[in-house]
Amino acid sequence: MGKIVTVTLNPAVDKTIHLPRLRPGDLNRAGRVRRDPGGKGINVARALKLWGETPLAIGWVGGYHGRWILRRLEEWGIEHRFVELDAETRTNLKIVEEADDRVTDINEPGDPVDEEAIARFLDVYDAAIERAEIAVLSGSLPPGAPEDFYGILIDRAKRRSVKVYLDADGEALREGVRRGPYAVKPNLAELERLVGRSLTDEEDRFAAAKGLLDRGIRLVALSMGAEGAWFFAEGKAIRARAPRVSVSSTVGAGDAMVAALVLGERRKWPLDEALRFVVAAASATASKEGTQFAALEEAHLLLDQVELSCRSMISC
Repeated sequence: MGKIVTVTLNPAVDKTIHLPRLRPGDLNRAGRVRRDPGGKGINVARALKLWGETPLAIGWVGGYHGRWILRRLEEWGIEHRFVELDAETRTNLKIVEEADDRVTDINEPGDPVDEEAIARFLDVYDAAIERAEIAVLSGSLPPGAPEDFYGILIDRAKRRSVKVYLDADGEALREGVRRGPYAVKPNLAELERLVGRSLTDEEDRFAAAKGLLDRGIRLVALSMGAEGAWFFAEGKAIRARAPRVSVSSTVGAGDAMVAALVLGERRKWPLDEALRFVVAAASATASKEGTQFAALEEAHLLLDQVELSCRSMISC
């Protein structure tokens, strides 16, 4: 069985600060503070490792923050082959206002990469996907990377019959979709930006998803936060309603969805069983502070609370 390769091109240290309430323009004293390795591909690798898989994490890192991320990956036993750069890996700030149950994200853009860094990464990527079954491309691109870089990576993976799961936004998503990955996981805002119009009702969302399926994409997972998700695959449109949980942090919930989709494919679960786990894992992850992921047992406790229904607009 081939490896699962996760790609993180713009990793970060996620710093989560808890406050009673944010007072703009005034002194704010933090309560609890935690740091976690961040970047969507790294998050997917962390979840998969926790669930018993052996992913390979690759990408770019640099400086003190980059070395700290690599040390944490080693502590968790996650295999990695990151290209190390001189530039410092970015920090993303998450401000949790406990009184209002609100999270504010402040994400740095990251330092630019040059042609040499791109060439070095492509060498690592090509070697990784030679032995891969699935590649996960997720997160933003750093300055200096071509807008169609995910498209380039998808083309290289498809030539080796590697299934690509894409989780991106903006031009990175647009260019990636053009190359026909195996699966995509936009949220509603990302899908609206992709198609260039508001998707206010189910028919609009179905039409947008069908447009992606018509491009050769096999699975569209439309995440909708506390409302759950829509999944379009195998000729079906399946609505999954999320269980009620006490939300501590939504950071990582979408990455848990991607990891769960990969796990279901890897273990050949029936579609309905896989989708229940996807939503349960995302919900359980949202109940945890910072960027932490639910254990399999925690997700399994929520499986019976995930409600699935099928619509006939595609075919059920």
